[in-house]
Amino acid sequence: MDAEEPDRNFAATLVAAKAGDSSAVNELFQLFYPRVKSLVHKSLALDLRNSRPWLTARFSTGDVVQEVFRSVLGDLSSFGGTTEKAFTGYLTMVVRNRIIDAIRFHEADRRDGRRGAAPLPEDEHPSDAAGPVSEVANAEEIDRFHEALAGFPEREQLLLRARFEETASFAELTEQLGYPSESTARRAYFAAQAKLAVQLRSASMGDTAAN
Repeated sequence: MDAEEPDRNFAATLVAAKAGDSSAVNELFQLFYPRVKSLVHKSLALDLRNSRPWLTARFSTGDVVQEVFRSVLGDLSSFGGTTEKAFTGYLTMVVRNRIIDAIRFHEADRRDGRRGAAPLPEDEHPSDAAGPVSEVANAEEIDRFHEALAGFPEREQLLLRARFEETASFAELTEQLGYPSESTARRAYFAAQAKLAVQLRSASMGDTAAN
């Protein structure tokens, strides 16, 4: 019975927070802020140190954590679980998405800067000049994907991103996003995936017609 008490207390706090109780929201903040702060710090440190060292100076762990909590605690409607474990998993998804979105924003800014730079003389072009072109093309495909995804309800966005990026199982998503069963979560995923494919195809056809 004692082992169940923390989750029972959490569930009550969650209900109050969803109803707009500011003290309950603050209680959730106090409880989960250290966990998410640690998670963000580790994620940023690993990604930026290994593959994007030029971004290190632009990111603040505290800023990202604050953004996550403004988003999550400001609107808890997409969280369908009732336990601390499920909520921690949900926060993990949102944190990871915020990190990826922030990195994409800064990388897009960097690409735009490269496009506006004066062209190099012919004898000064690097030998792998096709590399950056391919990189930009791939990045633009990813941008189109995220632009289409932004039009989906947040619950579907989280479901699609978690499965595309293989960061959560259907069993975990069932609990975190409040689906009645794992099979229901799977059906929701396949339906959203089909809808996304149609939108991407339409966007691609529109780009082709414009050119």
